[in-house]
Amino acid sequence: MILQYVPFCTEHTAAYDYVIKRYLTECYELRNDTTSKYYNTPYGKPAIIVLCTHWHDCRTVYNESIRKLAAKWGVPLIEFDKYIGFSKNVLHPVTGKPFSQLYSTDIQVTEGIAYGHHPIRGEQSYMQQRMATIFVDLLTRILPIKY
Repeated sequence: MILQYVPFCTEHTAAYDYVIKRYLTECYELRNDTTSKYYNTPYGKPAIIVLCTHWHDCRTVYNESIRKLAAKWGVPLIEFDKYIGFSKNVLHPVTGKPFSQLYSTDIQVTEGIAYGHHPIRGEQSYMQQRMATIFVDLLTRILPIKY
């Protein structure tokens, strides 16, 4: 498979684009695999792909690239950055720092500003609970549920 140039963003975008194309192709080709349960089906294995933005909006290049990839391939997008509950554009009123620093284990400097990078993990973590809620909400709307 030839890696094609993706006109928006970075090598990461091109890599994601390649992986999506490769996965769709492999799922489709299972229709020709005599050992596959999808053998002789007209469409092969149904491919389920869901993309996610970064957990907040400071990673503008990544988030915009993921949005464009989701639109290009017509796949669902979980917009953590849109629904997380704060923005890089507003600082915490007490600390004067980005909100993301309160909910992270480390920082990453982006455009000269130190933002929280990896969210605090664990069942009791507010951010993990919030992200799980956003994730489950979207998936229950777009995927068939078996009870």
